Order: sequence, then structure tokens, then C-alpha cells
Amino acid sequence: VVAKRWCQETEDLVVVNEEDTERIRQNIRDLDKGLGAYQTGENNQTYTQWQQLTCKITPKLLHEVLPPHGCFSSATGSAYEDEEMAAVLKKLKQQAPAMAEQGVSAADLQSIIDAEPTADCASTDRFNFTPINIRHSFPPHATPDELRRFSKDKSWLLRSILQSRTCEDILGEFQLAFLVILVGQNFCGIEHWKRILHLVLGSAEVLGDARVVETVVVPVLRCFMSQLRVCPHEFVASVLEQDNFVAEILQEFVLNVYESGGGLDPEIARLRAVLKMFDWVLPEGQQLQTKADEEEGEYAPQVVDL
Repeated sequence: VVAKRWCQETEDLVVVNEEDTERIRQNIRDLDKGLGAYQTGENNQTYTQWQQLTCKITPKLLHEVLPPHGCFSSATGSAYEDEEMAAVLKKLKQQAPAMAEQGVSAADLQSIIDAEPTADCASTDRFNFTPINIRHSFPPHATPDELRRFSKDKSWLLRSILQSRTCEDILGEFQLAFLVILVGQNFCGIEHWKRILHLVLGSAEVLGDARVVETVVVPVLRCFMSQLRVCPHEFVASVLEQDNFVAEILQEFVLNVYESGGGLDPEIARLRAVLKMFDWVLPEGQQLQTKADEEEGEYAPQVVDL
């Protein structure tokens, strides 16, 4: 028996003392009159959906990712906040001369630049998601051709992460990150969810690797479809459609599948059916190929050996 009590002061669940826990254990049947039936089984749609959303979230993964106390709130941070702060400070330094011309004193400007990030790196109230630097998706000492190729194709980064994390770990974090935003209302979850989606569906070269397709690409795609099925329309409009990210990465995936020979066309057909729930239209691979050719044309990148 795990017994906790809601604390109004801290707005958190706190563990009750052993005496109260034992009392509850001895009188556990008295709780029945205040509880509702929790239906399970293959015929229960809600339970089946929950299984699809959580099937790869293991106790080990929860221990690794969640803060040490096992709880989080909308204020729980992550390393992604540190990235955002570093980007803001970098941009601020670049704009320093212009700000000085507008009358901002050198002392005030320096105090802002030297300020500590708002996210406390030493805090225990942080998610420990697997780091995914989606912008640095090429190998160390990459050649010009590798820089061009893997800046767009995330295959090298995906293979690199798979050296330290299992396929189940990646899918488990994808599921957990989605629930962190949908249920927990913490936007660190959506950032990690978007990075995993980009990492997996933005990897073109691995589509030729049957093992990776079977163990990573298809499971993540099917999980994504399961997540969409339970999304309220307002959540999709306010979160998933933001910056047009999901639409762009899905179009990139369809194009990659088309160029690789169309081996995942049945999965894409299922995806189109789910997207109809939100009036999303996913172009055909041929359409995307034609559009890409028209946009590149004579402006396509050229690699020059020096």
C-alpha cells in the first residue's frame, strides 16, 4: 500500500506516516465505497489506449528521467532551458553594440550578459532526458559532404544515440515526453517529443536498414498515430501545429520514404487516415519530390573539394 496525502501548502503529495499507512492497509476494504470501478480488458477502449501510450515506459526509465523524488510539476526544468538561455545570451552579445548606441550603459549590459541562467543546473527538480542536439547531427571532423548531408539527414545522430540507448529507451522517452506535456502541462516534454520525432522521421539513410526501420522508425510512427488519436483538437491547434513543425517533419518523412522506394507506404496510408481527424492533408511523395526539385534547381548546394 502506498499512501499519500495532498498538502495544500506545498501543492504536492506527501507520504503519510507509517501508523496511518498501516491503518489504511488494515481497513483497505473500507475504501471501496468511495472508489469507482476501474475497467480493464481488451474491450475497454480507454484502457487499451493507455496501454498504447505507455507500453515502453518502464520503472527503470522513470527512475532515469524523472526528478529523484519521482514527481514533477509544470515548473520542473530540463537541460533544454539551459540551451535556450545560452542562445539568448549569445544573441544579446551580438546585439550589444546596437544596444549601446541606443543608450544602454556598458555596466547594465554587462550585468545582463553575466547574469546566471534562470534554470538552476544543480537543482534536483529536473528531467534527465537523453540529450538530443538536433542541430549538431553530423560526426566530429566531418567532411564538407558529410556536413551538408547529415545536417539535413539525421541518420548519423540516430545511430550515434542508439550506441548508448536502446530502441525501447527512445520509444519510452517519446511516450513519456508526450504525457509530460499532455497530462503534466510541462513544456519541457514537448521539446523532447519534437526532437525525437525529428530525429527518427528525419533520418533518410536509415530507411535502408531493415532492423532500424522495424525497431525504431515504425514503432515511433505508430506511437505518434496513437498519440494523435487521443489529442483534443484544441491541444493540436495550440501545441502540435505551432511553428508548423509537425507538418514539415511529416512531409520530409513522406519524401524520404518515396525516395527510398516506398517500403513504408502502408504505414503512411494509416497516417493519412489519422490526420484526417484534424483536416490535415499530407501530400504524396511525387508531389513533394517535384516541389523539392523546383525549389532547388540551379540553387542546389554544390560540394567543392579544395
